[in-house]
Amino acid sequence: MEEKEVCLSCFRRVLSGGILGVLACALIVMAPVRAIEVTYPYYGFVEDPEEPWEDVWSALEETGTVEYEDAYFAEESFGEHPELRVVSYALALAGYENLKDGYTGENGVAYAKLHRMLGDMGFGDIKYWDERSEEDGHSFGTTIARKTIEVDGGARELVVVAPRNYNYLTEWLSNFNVGVAGDHAGFSESAGLVTTRLGEYLDERGLSDVKIWMVGYSRGGAVIDLAAKTMNEDLERFGVSEGDLYAYTFGAPRASLTETKYRNIHDVKDGNDLLLGYLFPEAWGFYNTGVYEEIHAADLDVTGKTIEMTNLRDPAQVLMAFMSNEGVVVDEGAKNGKEFMDEWLAMVTEAGLTREYFDTEVKPALSKLMKAYQMRKLDEQSEFTGFITSQENGMLGMIAGNGFSDLMAGGYGASMEEAIANFPVYKDLRKVLEGTAETEDFDELATELTRYMGVYSDYENRFGDVAVTEEEFATIREAVPELIRALGPILTADARATKATFGEDYSMYYLATLVANAEQMVVGHIPESIMPILKSLVQPVVPKVPNTGRR
Repeated sequence: MEEKEVCLSCFRRVLSGGILGVLACALIVMAPVRAIEVTYPYYGFVEDPEEPWEDVWSALEETGTVEYEDAYFAEESFGEHPELRVVSYALALAGYENLKDGYTGENGVAYAKLHRMLGDMGFGDIKYWDERSEEDGHSFGTTIARKTIEVDGGARELVVVAPRNYNYLTEWLSNFNVGVAGDHAGFSESAGLVTTRLGEYLDERGLSDVKIWMVGYSRGGAVIDLAAKTMNEDLERFGVSEGDLYAYTFGAPRASLTETKYRNIHDVKDGNDLLLGYLFPEAWGFYNTGVYEEIHAADLDVTGKTIEMTNLRDPAQVLMAFMSNEGVVVDEGAKNGKEFMDEWLAMVTEAGLTREYFDTEVKPALSKLMKAYQMRKLDEQSEFTGFITSQENGMLGMIAGNGFSDLMAGGYGASMEEAIANFPVYKDLRKVLEGTAETEDFDELATELTRYMGVYSDYENRFGDVAVTEEEFATIREAVPELIRALGPILTADARATKATFGEDYSMYYLATLVANAEQMVVGHIPESIMPILKSLVQPVVPKVPNTGRR
């Protein structure tokens, strides 16, 4: 605030308020406007962005700090606002409530961490919607609060909307509910819940001419993106102007059928958000609805891999090759991650992985697996995936053991080489890797794998403790073969594309590269890597004073 503005403001206070006006004036002059330092859950913040996975679990109860000012909302929402962007992400993190030992809040308060952060920033009248559904994820946790701020020469109501951004349980399944037409069906349904709740909140309190601040991460970001689009289409309904709507999404999948580019929606992404950044692509007709803000350039290199076929031509070596992975995967050199994903997307789209195919063929099996996974406590989810892939005490080991026993029992040939060559699983895998597999080959492969998976008691007898429950095992046993059948055309296309590029001795370039680089490629999406980048883009915070419009 300029000196003459301070003096004029004091003069008016003296005239209108006598001694109280003088006191108020003195406080304004003596006490500079300061940012409020607020804490947010440490989850989503690491000191070293080069080691984003380091000590994630041990840091869940720690906190980070950011600065908040009402003055952030004195400016219209258009353009980049680095400080507001940082505190918006911190607010999204507070909506995690990702407790290691369960899904309840503290002392009966839903979203206790979010409640504390809102309180630190001066928000009150907090209302929660926390319904959960066991069916297909038809729910969406939402928190709405408000505060009075002094901007634009007077008092204005600032309403904040913060969704659940983690611990979704079956709510997460709406990610896969893309639908066959219109906006992403699952995200759109949740966005409808948000706008309905916000409308009711405003109506119940008689609020209009408000400022609205909305934040969301990942799935929550996609929902807020669509909700903000709906609000832009009917600003009067929500009592807000275009410049007074501040929507910030982080790592939000594309969800809108229309490419709108609303200036008040900030779609913030790390350029290296590869796996999830390509989840629902433009090739399927999906877009984000706001202005793209890239906080980190796409500079991640991935190591290209192929499956080398020479060893697999010798039937006597095939089982050992698949069991040990030695001499099978070949390093094809580094490649820019975004370029690789662009190629992969073009390949799977040409192979028929359309929006409609995903919704009708892939989604059912994938949803079964993910429902079982998401219903587990956060720190027990890795045990679920580990059981499927473990050679030592899990399903992969059981399949290999039972398959080898079947092979050795005889009936496939007089010699070992002949037996392996006639072994159904080997023949089907050979066709897959050569790019010649048809639907019946994937059906046979899925049937044989189901047989070799055995029953739950086999695992109890062989391994003792089993990492999954009997119900979870039944889900895995049913869903994995279904997924193999659904992805069959994509695997065949991958093998053909690889052979066309690298020659007859190679196969599965895209699958091998995705598997080999999966952890590295998802780093750009995880919250642990985003906050350090956001903070690094903020200049030292200089306390701001709202422009009162008075001269």
